[in-house]
Amino acid sequence: MSPAWLAFLKRPTIENVQISPDGTRLAVAERADDRTFVTIRETKTLTLLTRFNPGDGGEIHTLRWLDDTRFLVSANAVMARYNLAINKPVMAIVQSDGKGRYMVPANFLATIDGDPDHLLVTQCTNWGEGGCFDAVHKVEIGHTNRIGDAIITAPDRDSVLFPDRRGNVRFATSVDDKADTKLHAHIGEDKGWTLVNDSKESGVDVWAIGVDRDGASGFLQAERSSGPDVIERYDFATGKRTEVYRHATSDPIRYILAFDKLTPIGAYYGATRPQAVIWNAAHPDAQAIASIIAAFPGRIVSITSTSADAGKAIVSTVGDRDPGTWYLYDRATQKASLLARAKSWLTETSLPKNREVVLTARDGITLHGILTLPPQAPETGLPMVVVPHGGPHGVYDSAMYDSEAALLASQGYAVLRVNFRGSGGYGRQFQQSGWMQWGRAMQDDITDATKWAIAEGIAAPDRICISGWSYGGYAALMGAVREPSLYRCVVGGAGPYDLAKLYKWGNIRRSDYGLEYLAKVVGKDQKVLAERSPVGNAAAVKVPVLIVHGKLDARVDIAHARRMTKALRQAGVEVESHEYTNAGHGLMLDADKVDFYTRLLAFLAKHTQARTGAGARTADAQ
Repeated sequence: MSPAWLAFLKRPTIENVQISPDGTRLAVAERADDRTFVTIRETKTLTLLTRFNPGDGGEIHTLRWLDDTRFLVSANAVMARYNLAINKPVMAIVQSDGKGRYMVPANFLATIDGDPDHLLVTQCTNWGEGGCFDAVHKVEIGHTNRIGDAIITAPDRDSVLFPDRRGNVRFATSVDDKADTKLHAHIGEDKGWTLVNDSKESGVDVWAIGVDRDGASGFLQAERSSGPDVIERYDFATGKRTEVYRHATSDPIRYILAFDKLTPIGAYYGATRPQAVIWNAAHPDAQAIASIIAAFPGRIVSITSTSADAGKAIVSTVGDRDPGTWYLYDRATQKASLLARAKSWLTETSLPKNREVVLTARDGITLHGILTLPPQAPETGLPMVVVPHGGPHGVYDSAMYDSEAALLASQGYAVLRVNFRGSGGYGRQFQQSGWMQWGRAMQDDITDATKWAIAEGIAAPDRICISGWSYGGYAALMGAVREPSLYRCVVGGAGPYDLAKLYKWGNIRRSDYGLEYLAKVVGKDQKVLAERSPVGNAAAVKVPVLIVHGKLDARVDIAHARRMTKALRQAGVEVESHEYTNAGHGLMLDADKVDFYTRLLAFLAKHTQARTGAGARTADAQ
């Protein structure tokens, strides 16, 4: 009999739902066997009308209706040996009755309001040192092998282009090898590109997030030298930038778009307790979308698509106990009816709740995190797993559903995740405060969060382990180095355990961008790198360790795991290690995931058993 926790590893069976312009049909990305199909279903009854098979290992990416008879889809296939797609997705326009399809000859950029017979695509026309200048072309659907003259060319190499709903490209953003960014705006006609921000000059990044419905202005997310990012309105005619909204502590973590799926009208703030803010309240869709959001408290809500008259909309939700749900919303009745659940076998009542954690680090910095507690269990004296996130810079943990946290909580563990300094979501200054702090202040934040859970009575002080992947694996091992009596066991997956070797092993070092990144975040001082590397401090580890790594890891070479394992054994530390033959920087194969979590749960159970007598510790001992 299979263990119940396998349910958390199972892939969602529903991945996307889109409604046709006339509102009568749905295009659904549905998982079955080894592939994701596109099915066309009646909106009212969900009756299957047509099914499109992408082939063995097929994966669906873009899915959207062009008109009532055609939809746009991009697909590729995974290699079964690695469960990973190697080739870029291929874009096609498909007849919904299954009688025809046309391949899009270049990279899809946008559809055009009121013109279902044309698309905007991009194509590299000027390859230069360091990247490509993309040109934008307007192509006719049905004759998509013909690409006419470019209507506009990007101002910088490898730019991300932002069109408006009328098919005009209005913004371009780019990043160079030094991680410096530029934002350009295009006023239109023959006035060309205007430089809005150059981070080398301003010291901050500014990103375009969309164009308002009238095309006269756009919205930007702009960093500040201190505090979180702000929302600005950019006037195309004058170039004036006006601050629209600034949250007290958080960057925008998810934009809220109008029914056209292009125009920003607000955002969610606070990764560990997301709250919606509508800052483009004058938009005609603002009130209706605010009402929809209010109907799903505690969840992040988005509109995936609408009928042409905007009378019907597909609403998607995610929450701490909601891995993904789709509803059909009727604007006339203001009612939402359930269409599908991403993981229908997981019931809300059986899933753990996430609780926001706010604590003060030893140097006075405010930290935010998430505590996941076992369902139907006491909330005190629990065995706990501390899980530092990977990345680490710019990445953050959120309060939304997390399959690993849910799996661990289902086995009786409290799970603590903290957005230590260096994490994203809290502004440029907070993220940069983690530079040069690997194994130091970043590690102290994880320690302080762990001790907070002990002081609150949530975690049993002698039943705590730490486990992570990538940077999280590094932090797990450094946790045992820095705090040899705090954790009962340590799990490291794909971690860089010898920081100096990041300049010699793995693919970060293979680009100027990567070398610049390493110099900024860990530095080049060999003595400091050695002091902050677990491999050179193995003798400080006093608890059992589990090391796992993929043999094909291009990001963090498996030599890190092998050296760490050898160093621990030479130091007399109890260590288990396992290498996954067909895995890279993470586990993609189902069999590998099952194997890892089987090992992990057995390892945690062995080392978090309750202790009594002289071996027991108390919070005071910490």
